[in-house]
Amino acid sequence: MANLLIHDDTVTVELTALEKAESLHGDVTVPRSAIISASAVPDGMAEVPGLRLAGAGFPGVIKVGLWVGGGVKTFAVCHGAKPAVVLQLTGQHFDRIVATVDNPEDAVATLS
Repeated sequence: MANLLIHDDTVTVELTALEKAESLHGDVTVPRSAIISASAVPDGMAEVPGLRLAGAGFPGVIKVGLWVGGGVKTFAVCHGAKPAVVLQLTGQHFDRIVATVDNPEDAVATLS
């Protein structure tokens, strides 16, 4: 499961070694000023629409990597139908980040 590192100026989605291999990507860091909104959702996988462009995907099990749908690019790190954080971004390579993390409500409260 990814780890969300929240600092004063940045937020980093820290991936495990396996997630880096699955996503074909390294850790993702964005400036906090690029976050339009943050929300906790009960099922992160349900928040990742579209087609997989890079990474790993298996319905109901895993969505890790870059997904595109409805004109939106999402970087996903979702394992199973578990609670997740959804970050809406502006001015970044991705429009959204969706990641299953421990205590997504706490992460959202910290970002507020």
